[in-house]
Amino acid sequence: MAHILHLVICLSLIRMSTSELVIDVQPSIILPEITPQLVINCSITNNQVQHLQVIKSLTLSRFNETIRDFVDLVALDSSTIDLKKLMPFKYSQISFGNLYITLTLYNPTEFDAEVYRCMVNGDTSNWTNISLFAKKGVEHETNSTALIEKIRNFKKDEVNSKCTLQNNDRKGSKVHFFANSDIFKRSIEPLTLKCSFQAMKHDENESSTLQSLYILHESNRIIANINKGQEVLTPSQRDNSKNIQGEIHDVGSKDSYLQVTWSNVKSSESGKYFCEANVKHSDGRAERLSEMLIITVVSPTFDDLVKVVEKLLQQFNEHKSHLQENIEKNREMLDRNKQTILLIKKDVLANQQSLQNMKEVWNSNQTNIISLKEELQSHRQNISTLKENFETVFSNFSTALIDIKNQIVKERSVFNQVLSCRDVKSIEDRLVVFLASGLKVMCDTKTDGGGWIIFQRRINGKVDFYRDWKEYRDGFGDYNIGEFYLGNDYIFNLTSTGKYDLRVDLKYNDFYYAQYSNFQILSEKEKYQLKIGAYSGNAGDSLSYHNNAHFSTYDQDNDNSSINCAWTLSGAWWYKSCHHVNLNGRWRSKESGKSVTWRALTGEQESVLYSEMKIREKE
Repeated sequence: MAHILHLVICLSLIRMSTSELVIDVQPSIILPEITPQLVINCSITNNQVQHLQVIKSLTLSRFNETIRDFVDLVALDSSTIDLKKLMPFKYSQISFGNLYITLTLYNPTEFDAEVYRCMVNGDTSNWTNISLFAKKGVEHETNSTALIEKIRNFKKDEVNSKCTLQNNDRKGSKVHFFANSDIFKRSIEPLTLKCSFQAMKHDENESSTLQSLYILHESNRIIANINKGQEVLTPSQRDNSKNIQGEIHDVGSKDSYLQVTWSNVKSSESGKYFCEANVKHSDGRAERLSEMLIITVVSPTFDDLVKVVEKLLQQFNEHKSHLQENIEKNREMLDRNKQTILLIKKDVLANQQSLQNMKEVWNSNQTNIISLKEELQSHRQNISTLKENFETVFSNFSTALIDIKNQIVKERSVFNQVLSCRDVKSIEDRLVVFLASGLKVMCDTKTDGGGWIIFQRRINGKVDFYRDWKEYRDGFGDYNIGEFYLGNDYIFNLTSTGKYDLRVDLKYNDFYYAQYSNFQILSEKEKYQLKIGAYSGNAGDSLSYHNNAHFSTYDQDNDNSSINCAWTLSGAWWYKSCHHVNLNGRWRSKESGKSVTWRALTGEQESVLYSEMKIREKE
């Protein structure tokens, strides 16, 4: 009864323990040349967090002063225990497991002195997705000049001491011999002996090879042995009371070992045990290394036997419970099978009736077939007449197709003479044409008199603009969907032949525009550098910040920032450090700096609902 009461108290204490999201940082202050490492631990105690029914992920982030937001470092999927490393570190180590992440940064610098955030994402009891987080800051202290100088001197002395010790202290190979205990109770506790060999190599010209491992009893009885390149050997292969394992590895890969486990230890197993390793050196020397253990096997006490009986009774009760559950499940299965058999019988009777009905229908169909044959003959005659009529109609249709083809060729020859969108007149606001150069473009025929070549258009977010350098060079998107980017090479070719104006149309609660004179982008060799002139319009002059900037994508970082703006902000643009305009960003994103922004209108958080960038040559 006392044991049961103790168990109940322990279970109660476990339930009362707190469950929370914890972030721990050691140390909290980085001292230059003193702090060897910074350890950030993000974990969940007792595998539970208040308010969360299901935990989906655990993410460790660090505050970035440049973008004024947290940047994710590592993320752990709690269902698969799969870790994603989102930010590279030069000297670091990451360990993780069930609902914990530990990041160790070696030789931390002032850059690592930031606020760290541990965030857990999951669902509440009513399946609402929420995120909870905990934060801790790390400071950087530099007012320790005298202490740092002392440590530098200490490190120099330490290096000199190590050099001296290296010449005087040479450790050889080692044998380790240990057991899971020194005293065992007969026929109750298992005995495990493990003999391992660890090779130490200090000279490139010196090598040694382990030839064999032995475990022996003081009675000169060989318990087990293993030779290089062979399996484990025992004096009697019929002895099933021992579980023997072992492997001999090459020097420098793994430690070699030999392990024996007795399931039922006898009193005769008491005494001295020896672990012997036979080693052969490259200079021809043979060496035998050994270690000894003393094992004592004692008779179990009455209390020990009582505990064994209690354990067996507990196992018996568990097996009995499982057996009763299986019996109950089998009964339920038999009942279900009986019901299934009854249903099958009913189905058989129903199928027999259906077969009878089908037989009657078949007889009726035979009569109908005879009638259908007569109708078929009549239809054949009608088909012959229709065939003659169709041939006449087809002949007339072929003549009409030839006329249409000639008309299309005539119209296409007219369109092929179009040099720019200034030559296109149409009742449609937007028209896709082929220029005389063969380039397929969309023209704006109405805005400010028309004549605009559209090279960037976003209206619904159906096309992903997070692309690499090659795709922005060659162009992407779909004129039918209405979202596309013409391609930097084509824009360069167009703007290098004359002077162009740039117009940017935007929608953000209302319609706005910004117009710039002398628009041009340079060649790929010059990283498509942006050139713009004077501003006019009502959207605000946000693009002038990017004048003379080079184009960047996530795989070609040409900005002036210490970070990769395109990769961090999920876009592609003429970034500096980083942007005032990000029209190729994530559509309708809620993350700061990542959305389709025009800072004078939207700030850094909001997104425009429409953007169209177009050029027109000056008259």
